[in-house]
Amino acid sequence: MSDIQEPVPWGKSTATEAVMEQLAADRLLPMNVNSQRPAWIAPRPEETEPNPPPPEGYVVGLVCLHERGFDVPVNRFMRALCEYYGVEQHNFGSNSISQVAVFIAVREGYLGIEAHWDLWIHLFRGELFVENVRGQPKRFARAGGLMLHLRPSRKNLYISNKMTTNNAGWTRGWFYLRNFGKKVLRERLAFTKKVLRERPAQWDWGVSPPARQARLEVLTEALVHLVRKG
Repeated sequence: MSDIQEPVPWGKSTATEAVMEQLAADRLLPMNVNSQRPAWIAPRPEETEPNPPPPEGYVVGLVCLHERGFDVPVNRFMRALCEYYGVEQHNFGSNSISQVAVFIAVREGYLGIEAHWDLWIHLFRGELFVENVRGQPKRFARAGGLMLHLRPSRKNLYISNKMTTNNAGWTRGWFYLRNFGKKVLRERLAFTKKVLRERPAQWDWGVSPPARQARLEVLTEALVHLVRKG
């Protein structure tokens, strides 16, 4: 990928105080009740690049991700995704968060089970997103480099859900989000300005051992029944 250029700068954020307050009013973010350690902080108008404020424990959030279902405090499954794919919160594509939200809804609302890691990697794979604007050089993505897609060979096992195709400008809605949890959990979600520049082979791994495949059959059969019912 030597012909791919570095990402463009972040630029000024569109996540104003009013935008953040509306997210909180819509219950997509916690209310700010602690002035010493607010749940979220809107960037100052002069800021053009994220620089989480002290004290330790703030990361960069994106308005679009919370509108798509990214919840705080971050649940264990979401933290596992960060660790498995080797990413930070801002590295998730907007539609990737939608995929995770739908999966959680199906898992909890229809299958009635807790987080099931083998089922997730059986159904989904990770792809590296590279910005490709017509007439401009390809660039690595400052935010949203990880795209989570349903495996083509498993589409018959999962409900049809159409993702948003126009996500223009979503990376400009950055703000500072309190990194809730114990220190060890905060470290897993720390913001280091990470940019994804390669697609690790692990992103494509699935559940291959026969014994583990067999344990998934009761769940995949239930999903097939859901698909048939539309």
